[in-house]
Amino acid sequence: MILVFISCSSNVRGTGNNTEDQEKGNRSDVVEEVKSLEDYILALKNLKPMLPIANSHVATFDGQLPNAPRKYRNGYHEGFDFYDGFCGVEIENGTPVLAIADGKVIRTDTLYVEIEPEKRSVLLEKAKERGFTPAATLDILRGRQVWIDHGNRIVTRYCHLSGIQHGLKGSVLKGDTLGLVGGSGTKSKTPHLHFEIYFADDFFGKGMKPDEIRVLMDEIFVPLTVNE
Repeated sequence: MILVFISCSSNVRGTGNNTEDQEKGNRSDVVEEVKSLEDYILALKNLKPMLPIANSHVATFDGQLPNAPRKYRNGYHEGFDFYDGFCGVEIENGTPVLAIADGKVIRTDTLYVEIEPEKRSVLLEKAKERGFTPAATLDILRGRQVWIDHGNRIVTRYCHLSGIQHGLKGSVLKGDTLGLVGGSGTKSKTPHLHFEIYFADDFFGKGMKPDEIRVLMDEIFVPLTVNE
């Protein structure tokens, strides 16, 4: 997989839900060299990242991994879900969500307002009619979010949060608390973390099979135990 970058404006999109503290960070205004997926994976591995939920592992259910079909909106899952019963630890409302590596905060939805059920239904129906989920709709469905720029055009997104760490801005270190697990932006409100890794404009895991994703995650992420 080869990714080519061209000069363009920021792709940090607002949701219409009072998003604040967004900065340009995951795209630049200059042309960059062609980079391969392997280059990005190596750059991510060099960060020695941890998973965003302490003591957890990647979901055992394939439907909670990137590239899993999402028939209700004619699209695909773009990240990793951390649900209770599927990732090795208890997940509930208020479970801390941690930065996977050092980086810079480029988005915090501190003034997030939940989408109305009727509006959500309309957006999903339009996505089904169009045969894909528009980026703006995906952004709304992620709920309350924090984004971290780790350099090398690697950005991580922490979604469906119930709250964001007070005063979160500037630089963060691996293991810093970013927010709390919740169900914002979802219909069921079952508490879980939706976590995405973006390499420029593509999500990690795009086009991959579940076993391929799990092998890479085991190679990239450093097991880290956080004591209570």
